[in-house]
Amino acid sequence: MVKPADGVSGVAPPLEDLARIVQQGRLGGVTIEYWVGGGLPPPHYRSDQLRLLTFESSDILEFARPYRDPAATREGIVEKFHLAVQPSDVRRIATLIIDIGVFERQFPEEKDPGRADALTTEVILTINGREFKRRYYSGSPPPLEPLRLEVERLIRRLVESGKREVSGGAGAKPETIPLSKMAEEVGKRIDRDLLPRGRLALWLNVASYSSPDVVATANAVRRILEVKPGIVFVRRVSAGAAPVPSGDPGGHVHMLSYVFEPHPDMVINVGEMDGRVAIDAHDAGKDPAAPPSSWRWILRAP
Repeated sequence: MVKPADGVSGVAPPLEDLARIVQQGRLGGVTIEYWVGGGLPPPHYRSDQLRLLTFESSDILEFARPYRDPAATREGIVEKFHLAVQPSDVRRIATLIIDIGVFERQFPEEKDPGRADALTTEVILTINGREFKRRYYSGSPPPLEPLRLEVERLIRRLVESGKREVSGGAGAKPETIPLSKMAEEVGKRIDRDLLPRGRLALWLNVASYSSPDVVATANAVRRILEVKPGIVFVRRVSAGAAPVPSGDPGGHVHMLSYVFEPHPDMVINVGEMDGRVAIDAHDAGKDPAAPPSSWRWILRAP
């Protein structure tokens, strides 16, 4: 699909999918994203991404933003929050998109001013693999104010009550490795850790909804590691947790927790850093999903 200038997809999304979401309170595989990003160059660059998406047959909220290391020793770190989404939240967002006419109306803010440091807002729908986008270069248009406020409300809930993860970055400087050689290099480094132990339990953590390059690289890493005697791949299984208040009168949300089978010795993260495929490794510790105190190594594609 060719996308014309100013971030407009050129084709309106099938509104019947949004109508179904309003009626059922379920995403059904549709992803809704609200992103605010751009501005000054790093480390001041802003990238706040809220997504409503389906993950492992469940609808969830996900909020991602750059993590500012207070010690300024790490770069490219992403902080994420996850939480089960309530049907009322799904209905509210879809209803606002329909009522405002986000994908049917055009606003002056969609004109690109040609500034490299423009702070932009995007509303994105992904339906059956097709992306439909509206991009605003000079702030969110006034008619979108109810949608912006709802997004901010959900972000506050996520930050207060969601499952937090931090990935990317390292105390050591990232090493640049050709994309075609990354999986092979991971295999060599794991050999050095495996030799003195004889057995190594690994959690191969692939970023959710990754790019094709990330998925292909993760698959290549798995193929190289799975033939090594002594390597055990760890499964992360989602489990229920006690509900917490949602902020709505009498409402609550269900937390997500995870169990690792078996508990890993090491975590290998495959994702992106600054738009490039990146792989890092760190000791698992007591909570493999928690931000590590240090990384063993980090590889990044050119």
